[in-house]
Amino acid sequence: MDDPSVNPLYLAVLFLLRCLVPLLIMLGLSELLRRWGLLKRSAPPPQEPPENENNHPQGGLAHGKV
Repeated sequence: MDDPSVNPLYLAVLFLLRCLVPLLIMLGLSELLRRWGLLKRSAPPPQEPPENENNHPQGGLAHGKV
């Protein structure tokens, strides 16, 4: 690889393969584990009530209340 006559396009392809092949293997394994039921998709985050800027009944941490 230290040879200056190596084609830069060849090096770019090798670099992409070095990055993409492990990524594709990991994604494929995780998809197989999901299909087999060993992994489950995470639940969506709970819905938070909309915050009203004028409604702060307890004051929270801003007023030393926890």
